[in-house]
This record gives sequence, structure tokens and C-alpha cells, in this order.
Amino acid sequence: MNYDRIKDTVNVNLMQQSHVTIVGGAFQLACDLARCGMGSITLVDFDTVDKTNPARQDFDNQDINRLKIQATADTIRRINPQTEVTCLARDFCSITPSEFDELFGHTDLFIMATDFFPAQARGNTEAIRLNKPALYIGMYAGARAGEIIYHVPDSSTAACYRCICSSRYKAFQNGIAATPSSGGTIFDLHLIDAIAGQIALGILTRGSENRMGRLIEQLGDRNLIQVKIDPEYRMGQKDIFAKYLGDSSANFSFTSIALQGGYEKDCPDCQGKFADKVNNNHA
Repeated sequence: MNYDRIKDTVNVNLMQQSHVTIVGGAFQLACDLARCGMGSITLVDFDTVDKTNPARQDFDNQDINRLKIQATADTIRRINPQTEVTCLARDFCSITPSEFDELFGHTDLFIMATDFFPAQARGNTEAIRLNKPALYIGMYAGARAGEIIYHVPDSSTAACYRCICSSRYKAFQNGIAATPSSGGTIFDLHLIDAIAGQIALGILTRGSENRMGRLIEQLGDRNLIQVKIDPEYRMGQKDIFAKYLGDSSANFSFTSIALQGGYEKDCPDCQGKFADKVNNNHA
């Protein structure tokens, strides 16, 4: 791979030394990280490509009935043969703690790209236990908007995924299923993945003297990013984007807001233990 055109923006040397674990989908995100010099990737998913996937994901008809991770791995290897790819056709939630340490203890970033809530929750507890950064990608109902949540233990991002999404935990405990993102097109998924990819680069190359290396510092404690896709999107009855961006007609769509994720001192996962980092950074 020739990185001459991106080397001023991405610390490729650092990327080549890094390992990311992706749980669930994010086919294009995985491939684009390889384009940026990703050293190694572990893909975790047991799902196969079905007839509906080529219409909204980066698979084609030749991939139908194949494991998604195998199809993704083949593409990554064609893009960048130097990227090492490991495929785990496993249910992420069924992996035992001892296996988890062996399989993922060396990862530098967990990317949770699944709409299966128990997997997102498991990713949060394990990332905190291993003191690893984690990034969570989600689409809202009908893919009319989406979100990227991330947590970096030794930064000013105090809130973990459970702190920010505590209402989802309560809903799941009460048997309320998540609203599906059916209706989302490949363009919607690419838009969210593109933003998530830049956050991933920012985490993996944090501290580098370039645009991506400065990104996490610039975001500060704003680790909840929401993206408007449908111009008419409302969260319930609230226009959350107008609240922060104003109600001008210029606030149309394809915009994002970066918000501080509110941490909870009594969070069962992190116990608010990262809050001191924010207080110290703001002192």
C-alpha cells in the first residue's frame, strides 16, 4: 500500500502497530481501516449473508450463504494484504471470561457494530475490565438518525456506554425490544460508518501531530455523537438538532452534534470511576 496521500492526516506507522476488534457488521468500516494501514483486525460474528444484505450492506450476490466475516476478510486482504485478519464465527456473548482475555486481551480498540443489545452490554463490561477503549455504533428507528458513542479510559470521557444508555438497559430489563433500523439504505450506513471510522482513527492514533491524532483531544468530554439523516427526524417530540444547531433552514440534514455523555456515579459497570479524570482535566 502506498500511503503518501494520507500520511499527513493519519499516523500510518501507529496504525500498522494497532489491533482492532469489530463485533457485528461494519463491513465498509473494517475495509476502510485497512486502507488506512490497520495492522490487524479481529472480526467476530456468526451471521451469514442473506438475500437482503446486498441491498443495504457491502456484500454482493456471490457472498450469499457465506459467513459475513469471511466475505469481509477476503475483501480486506485484497485491499491491503499487510493487514492481518482473524475471523471468529462465534456468539460474542457466549465467549467465556478466560477465552475473552486470550482472544481479545491484545486489542487496542473494541468496535461494537451490532444492534443486539446484550452484545453491546457485554462489550462495555469487558472493555472496562480490560481498561480498553470502545466505540459503539447505532442506528435509530428507520435509520433516520444514528449515533456513535465512545469511551477512552485514560481521557476525559467519563461516561461509559451504560452511563449514557442507561434507559436502554432499563428497557431491556423490562422486556422492551429495541426499535429496528429497517429502512436504512447503504448510504445511511456508510454515513454513520464514515464518522465512526474517523473516531476510531482518532482513538488509535491519539496524540499524533496531525488532524486525526488531535481529534479526541478536540472532542474533550463529548463522547456521544448523534447524526441526523432524515431532515424530519425528531427524538420523540423533540428536535434535538435544532436545540443545538438552531432552527434555520440551513440546519437541514447530514449534520452531527457532539454531546457530553452524562456519567452515573452508581453505574453498575464503571461505578463512575472515570469521573475523577474529567474533574482533574477541568481543574
